[in-house]
Amino acid sequence: MNNSTENDNNRKEEILEMSRQLKQDEGTEYAVNKGAKLGKYYAEAVGFPLFIVSIIAEQWFAAAAVAALYCAIDFGDFLAKYRFLKQKRYLIAAIIFGFLGIVNGVLVLILAVTSIGWWG
Repeated sequence: MNNSTENDNNRKEEILEMSRQLKQDEGTEYAVNKGAKLGKYYAEAVGFPLFIVSIIAEQWFAAAAVAALYCAIDFGDFLAKYRFLKQKRYLIAAIIFGFLGIVNGVLVLILAVTSIGWWG
């Protein structure tokens, strides 16, 4: 029984030592991940009404720019998830949002060059 407790303590020390060598603070990592997730939600909470108002006001340049921004945010999110989790659904979503982001980005450029986007 005493030997089992000793092994558990040794294992805990090994884990702590490995953690110290990695120089990673789990609390900091948690805060950064939580902040990134909240930042995405806040961006969507501000962006969605802006997108709707832009469409209602027929401001196509602004609507395309907001849509391109949305797609870029989601592309990065899904690509990071695919990179670490290796699930095909994230790769497919990243490809879709990457394509949509490029389409909206090109639309923004066309609207900016033709000056349609600035004055409607």
